Amino acid sequence: MPNQKQVLVATLGGQPQIVTFTLDLLLENFPITDVIVVHPKASEGRLRHSLTRLMGEFAGNYYQAKDRIIHFQSYMLVRDDKPIDDIQDEDHVDGTLDTFFRLISDLKLQQARIHLSVTGGRRLMGLLALSAASLKFDPDDRIWHLYTPDDTQVQADGGVIMHMPLDGSIKLIPTPSIFPGAYSYSSADSFYVAEREQRSQLDAQQADRCRHVVSQLTARQSDVLRAFAAGLNQKEVSQRLSITSKTVDNHKAVILDLCREIWMIDEKTRVGYHFLYTNFATYFINNEYIL
Repeated sequence: MPNQKQVLVATLGGQPQIVTFTLDLLLENFPITDVIVVHPKASEGRLRHSLTRLMGEFAGNYYQAKDRIIHFQSYMLVRDDKPIDDIQDEDHVDGTLDTFFRLISDLKLQQARIHLSVTGGRRLMGLLALSAASLKFDPDDRIWHLYTPDDTQVQADGGVIMHMPLDGSIKLIPTPSIFPGAYSYSSADSFYVAEREQRSQLDAQQADRCRHVVSQLTARQSDVLRAFAAGLNQKEVSQRLSITSKTVDNHKAVILDLCREIWMIDEKTRVGYHFLYTNFATYFINNEYIL
């Protein structure tokens, strides 16, 4: 998309150079327009120092290191409009999730492409950022991990060095991810409400797939599927239904072929009776007795 807003969202702790290292590498391939650092309340010395160092790098929304305009924003973790000093309990977890969820939702409304860096700050903050991203990211968004050699980490500690030569010593590693949120809709303004909505949509999609398979089976094939869904293996199915193992195998092959088609599973991916248990057990429990 021409002139699309491209935003680096970075978790921030006591190492401000993580943000500038990441940004310098991203700018090699992406026209980043905005940088948003997410952090707890900056009451602790190292975090306050990190923000000061970064504000100096983006004075007047001008990124001096690369001689270009990039808008910089500090975004604080909050719970019920109160700043979070640290993620110490479930309330803080909820606030952190909702903070990231609101931020990402706002950016998606602006049709921004998001580059999420979770290398800085508390590990838990990064994990919660990933959880929020899973509900809102689409295939154009990216998650990055910054690799910094040990000696460089020591030299740059605390932002002593804010930029490094882009000679391959520091690297951005893309994190492959599948975001189910990209394929479902939610107007919720809370992470947990959106998560419940998405789970409900995904459960409904799963039930539709199962229903579609079952509707195409003969009565005997349905018996075999129900037996596998009950957790029986091939020998146990044969004994339970009083049919030969070869007959069970033939019925299973038909069922799995249907599953491959409906779940769009390629031929190289191995599926067996465990797939039937994993995907159909809940369906039969919710809709009828398994056997």
